[in-house]
Amino acid sequence: MLTKGFTKLEVLITVLVFAFLLGCTVPRVMHLVHKAKEGSTKHRLVKMRSAIAAYYGEHQGTYPTDDLSCLVPKYIEGIPMVTIPGFRPSHHVSTGSYEQAFTNQGGWAYVNDPTDPRYGDVFVNTNKEDSYGTAWNLH
Repeated sequence: MLTKGFTKLEVLITVLVFAFLLGCTVPRVMHLVHKAKEGSTKHRLVKMRSAIAAYYGEHQGTYPTDDLSCLVPKYIEGIPMVTIPGFRPSHHVSTGSYEQAFTNQGGWAYVNDPTDPRYGDVFVNTNKEDSYGTAWNLH
């Protein structure tokens, strides 16, 4: 008399094969998700810099002196989200001189002090490295 169905050994082998395949693919997928988030943040940084450049062009060579809220909605739809590992996603913009704006707490940093040599510069507010080994605040 034959029974229909799988033996325990067949089920065990199938589960082990699936576990092996899953163990091989999940880290690669997670790495791709991480890279996609990095790319998105870098693209948003380019959008922020473009909006600041447009403002600069229309205001006789002066940069915004606020927290970049003056860019919304004329130059950019809204302050974009920064999504980097180790920090909560944030729209926050730290401002002041470079030393004041760079708090290393995530979000954006914008140098709005006209006496600072980096006046008008916006960057990601952390010195943690991206997946290529470059500090975020150096992009």
